[in-house]
Order: sequence, then structure tokens, then C-alpha cells
Amino acid sequence: MFLTKLAFKNLARHRNRTLITASIIAVAILFYIFLDSMIGGMVEMSYETIIDYESGHLQVVDSRYWERESELPLEHLMELDEALMDVIRRSGGYHASSPELSFQARLTVGSGELPVIAKGVRSEDFVDVFALEDKFVEGSMFASGQYQVVLGKRLADLLGIGTGDYLTLLFRDKNKSFNTIDAEVVGLVHTSNPNVNQNTVFVPLDLAQEALGVDGQVSKLIVRLNDKGMASQVADDMRKSLAGSRSELTVYPWDELEAFTYVEAQKAENLIILGLILTIAAIAIVNTVILAALERTEEIGMMKALGLQNSEVIYTFALESTGIGILGGVVGVVLGLISVGLLSKYGMDFESLFRMDLTEFGIPVIGRVYGTWNPSAFVMVFLFGVIVSLLASILPAYWAADKDPVKSIYHR
Repeated sequence: MFLTKLAFKNLARHRNRTLITASIIAVAILFYIFLDSMIGGMVEMSYETIIDYESGHLQVVDSRYWERESELPLEHLMELDEALMDVIRRSGGYHASSPELSFQARLTVGSGELPVIAKGVRSEDFVDVFALEDKFVEGSMFASGQYQVVLGKRLADLLGIGTGDYLTLLFRDKNKSFNTIDAEVVGLVHTSNPNVNQNTVFVPLDLAQEALGVDGQVSKLIVRLNDKGMASQVADDMRKSLAGSRSELTVYPWDELEAFTYVEAQKAENLIILGLILTIAAIAIVNTVILAALERTEEIGMMKALGLQNSEVIYTFALESTGIGILGGVVGVVLGLISVGLLSKYGMDFESLFRMDLTEFGIPVIGRVYGTWNPSAFVMVFLFGVIVSLLASILPAYWAADKDPVKSIYHR
């Protein structure tokens, strides 16, 4: 009990040093908690952005098509029939589905030309699956069978066009022959998804099928569920249901799509950040213990002369360091709670604050980024901070305790 009281007395005895070291630990913990919340928010927003405007919750495709999906081939397409649609509609949590025919094209307007991804969609189904209805900044969705298109506002601005203007899509059809679609721009959208805003042109599905010569086939069927958490289970159930009648088809849930795999990189980034923070905390603790040992050399010598064991000296320093770690951890967690609360409520607009476009770093998010609450991060970083404070003090404490008491008293 005496040694415990002595350790905590030393915390107040060297108040300035205690506060400085605890502040370093607190700032490091605050930094980690804030970054964890911000990165978590980016990941969640990226999920919603891709689900709401590109992938949906499930994708039903021909397995042979999926092997080359990034090339947008016009081979191994799928046919939709009532039997298939009945299986999909009877799946648990089903909300809506939208057929899609994707192909590569060059968009031409006057002297301007850009490569784009064209997507043939059925407008009445498309708006039930994707959240585009309130994203129109000009015009509206096209009608089936009409030579009309919808594209992103950024793409339209690059080409200097607007609603009412005409454009041409140049592409190769299923027979590798060149073909074109001339259509009127009837709607411009602006979403949080940069791919939709600047790379995609939506055209009526029946018009695309006719121009590509694919006889009513589609690239995939995109399904939206009532709850994205059901996607993996529903995908398994659909695969089993399709195994007999449409064995060439497979079903992919949103979290198995390539666009979402970078979450593993996010986890690695968190570990690297945590490692840097623990290194900062360890350096601060080691420095504090060494300074304290140098200042209390005579005191340590006197205690050892009176019979204090090395382990008891080490215990005193370790407990003192742990106290600093707890103090810094508590302050850091409190500040973290405040910062995450503010980030969750008000968000951060990187483009305005730092002139930074997150899409350049592979994060498909445009606009304000909001934080997420991750209670486990608070607990983990607090415990790690305390444990590192304890472990970092042992070697310098052993160095202080191992000195000869006579030499310590006389500074020899």
C-alpha cells in the first residue's frame, strides 16, 4: 500500500511532467478515435453510394459473363423469363429488381468525344432499385422506346451540353460491327457517386438491345432488398433455387463485389495508425521514467539502502507510468467522444476545407463525410494506451532499480 501511495504521490509531485506526458497520450488517442470514425464513415458512405447508384444488394449474372465483367462483353448474356423472375420475387426481403445491359461506347457531341459506360435500363424498374429519383438537377427520366438518354451533370458540363441537346453513342454491337444511337438528353443527375456523375450514360433498355443485336438479353439483373444485411443469406437461397433450372446463373451479394474489397485495406490502415500512436505513447513514457529516475537517484538509493527490493522500485515506476496512461487515456477518450459527436452530426467537407477530391484516392464519395460510432475503438485504444504505458516503463524502471544504492546516494 505504501508503494502504491508513493507512486500516485509522485504523479502530483511532478505535476507538469505528468500533465505533458498524459497530454501526449491523450492527443494520440484522440487522433486514433477521430480517424477511426472518419474512415469508418467513408467506408459506410462508400457502401451506400455504390449500392444506391451502381450495384444494388444482389446481382444475378451468368457465371461465364462474370469472369469478364470488367470488359462489359456482349457474350454470355442472360435471358429473363417469368420462371426466373418468380424465383427472385419469392426470395426473402425482396424489394425490387432492375435488368441492365452495359456496354462500352464513345459519346460524341460536335467536336467533343469521351469514352463512357452506357447502361440500358428499364426506367420504371430502375428508379425502384436506385436512388436517382431526387437527384435530377435538370429534366427527368426517359420513357421506354424513346431515343432519349440521362447522364451525369459533370459529364454534361465537360461536353458543354444540357437537356434538349442531342448526342451520339458510338459502339460495336454483338457482331463486332459499328453502330450508333442518336438521342436527346432529357435528364441530368448529380449524385454522391463520381462514376455516375462523369462516366455513365443511361439509355432505354429496349433501344440498347435493338442497337446491340442481343435479342432481349441483358448483362445482369440487379436486385434491391429491404435490408442489406440479408444479402448473403438471400444470395445463397437464390443460388440453390436456380441450381436446377438455370444452373449457368449465379448470384453475388454486394459485399462480395470487387468495389467493396478495399475495406480490408481500411482495416490495415487502422492497424498502422494504432501502431504509430502506441509508439508515440511508448516514447513519451520511456522519456518520463528516465527523467524521473535521474531526478530521484538519491531517493532510490536511500530506499534500497533501507531494504527496498528491485522489484518494488520497478513496481513504483510502473504504477506511476500506468497512472499517467490512465489519465491520458481518460482525457483522450472524452475528447474522442466530443470529436466523433461533432463529426457525426456536422461532417467534414474535404473538398471545401482542403481542396481535396476523395475520388482521387479511390474513395467513391463526393460531398460531406460523416463519422460513425465505433465503441470498440474507444475501449481498444484506451486499453492499449494503458498497457503500452505499463510495458514501456519496465526497462527504464529496471535500469533505475539496478543501480548500486551507495553510488546512487553519492551520485557516483
